[in-house]
Amino acid sequence: MDLARELEVSTATVSRALNGSERVRPELARRIRDHARDRGYVANRHARALSSNSSHAFVGFVIPYVDTPAYSAVAAECARLLSADGTQMILTITENDPRRELDQVRDLLATRVAGVVVSPSTGILAATRELLRALPVVQFHRGAGIGAPGVFSDDAALGEAVSRLVDLGHRRIGYIGPSRAISNGAARLTAVRDGAAAAGLDPDSLAVRLLEPATDQGAGAVRELLHRADRPTALVVGGGTLSLAVAREVRASGLALPGDLSLVVYGDPAWFALHDPPLTVVSVDYPELARRAARLLLGGIGGDPPGGDVLLPSELRTGGSTGPPPPGT
Repeated sequence: MDLARELEVSTATVSRALNGSERVRPELARRIRDHARDRGYVANRHARALSSNSSHAFVGFVIPYVDTPAYSAVAAECARLLSADGTQMILTITENDPRRELDQVRDLLATRVAGVVVSPSTGILAATRELLRALPVVQFHRGAGIGAPGVFSDDAALGEAVSRLVDLGHRRIGYIGPSRAISNGAARLTAVRDGAAAAGLDPDSLAVRLLEPATDQGAGAVRELLHRADRPTALVVGGGTLSLAVAREVRASGLALPGDLSLVVYGDPAWFALHDPPLTVVSVDYPELARRAARLLLGGIGGDPPGGDVLLPSELRTGGSTGPPPPGT
């Protein structure tokens, strides 16, 4: 605080400059660091953590799972970006349990975090929503229903995937996606049904299975669909973790892609590029989602007026796992 007063800048600016943040003008950052060196200042992070004015050094990151590719990748990128700004991230994992989530949010507020990025549990409690309204919040990946800005993926490419399959001749299409109780699950199902309707296929003819998008889900649903007498000739998967489970199960089934079955998965193309054949994927830019979430939270902490949601487009990337349906189907 002495440095900030002497230089007539905010304590946040001093903190960012001393931590190498690119958000401070180079000439100002140089002046702050030179002045700190002349004063013999040495950063003491532990003391800063205990200071009554230090809550801006910590933010919470609340997610339902960490053993899924999307959440682990985004958590790692957010932590890196926030650290570069002099802000430390406290990661909490709710395991999609609303009571556990409430306890964790209470603990974060007791720690006096400056803000929270939250991807809520499926059944987030009203008490949790009330607590989150007390500080800057960014909703991520899933909506918490608290009126705070959010960073989400626009999953219209799922509808494009269904339309592409219909154009290839498929009429029996299965969809495995997140539960409609999750905001992004409802949006993805809508995109799939809209894509079918746009291509002239009755959306009610789709074989739909909606699940909690956890690591142990997906395999049972695809087994059930593939053992039907009228099994789908194509599958579309609307979640990254579900896609990994479905891709493993399809491979174990012995069905050839795309000769016996066409498959469209969801997530980061790098996860599926080494599959043989490379899988057709609805691609999501997870690093950019993380960057937008971090920027939005830092802006809210810094007093920026709340903006609207950030909606990043997904993209359909065609691989070797989609083609015409098997002859005779």
